[in-house]
Amino acid sequence: MSEGLVGLPGSDHPGSGPVVEPLLDGLLGDVVSGNAEQALAAHRDHRRAWYGDLIGALRVPVEAAEPVIYALHTSDAGLPIVLASGPAPDGDDMALLENLRRARFQFLDNHRVELIAVELPFAGPGAGSAAERARIMLDSLDFTVPAWFSIPAEPGWEAAFDVLREDGAESVALQLQGSAPESAAALRALIDRDLPYAITAGVSGLVTDADGYGLLNALCATRAALNGAEVPEMAAILAGKELEPLASAARRMSEADAATARAFLPTVVVPSVRALVEALEAEGLIEPDAA
Repeated sequence: MSEGLVGLPGSDHPGSGPVVEPLLDGLLGDVVSGNAEQALAAHRDHRRAWYGDLIGALRVPVEAAEPVIYALHTSDAGLPIVLASGPAPDGDDMALLENLRRARFQFLDNHRVELIAVELPFAGPGAGSAAERARIMLDSLDFTVPAWFSIPAEPGWEAAFDVLREDGAESVALQLQGSAPESAAALRALIDRDLPYAITAGVSGLVTDADGYGLLNALCATRAALNGAEVPEMAAILAGKELEPLASAARRMSEADAATARAFLPTVVVPSVRALVEALEAEGLIEPDAA
């Protein structure tokens, strides 16, 4: 057994067998990219597969709303959807909101889908400080579903996090595309403010490599933070490229540990659900009878 990671409980104890179900249930976010019909067909296949309990909501970019509507089957019923908006066109925040409302309207009163959240950025840089950018968008929201604010994991957003904490109803969709210390600092700041975060970009596989961060790294960094780890320890966990200590820590999480971690990290969007599931199965972290 390799040395454990500082601040990560259970990472220095070998283990075997699958992780507890609450750690992965509904965690893997699927996204519509490219052909909507093919994306929906693949999403249905994932939900019907033995690992279907691991699959979260389907993330639908605003521009794909209409193609997705046309690609729905009569057999679809209450398919969970997150409607995601990119940056404001030409910096026009009101146009962004109007496009989001228009896309939302296409899903209203459609029994084949259930819109469970919208994802959108803060107001553009021209709107002022991070706090002001957060307040502008919060004051403009008129959605009846939760809003997740999309930001990169980089310094300077703490004042915006404070605004979200004061509001008490919104969360963060985090893009882990910066350095490990920057990403760890963002996670620490969010946890300190009791703000949940979905990870919508930056996780590429099971363990961190040259292509991006690992699913286990993100889960374990969250677990470590909740156990009191500070930014340097969390950064080392996010950057860790050895599978064994991360898998050991994941295996040793109790159902209570897993549920607490997942309350802060409900969703991780991955580029390939199939590849991630195969990696989890290959390491014995999930099994057909236990998924």
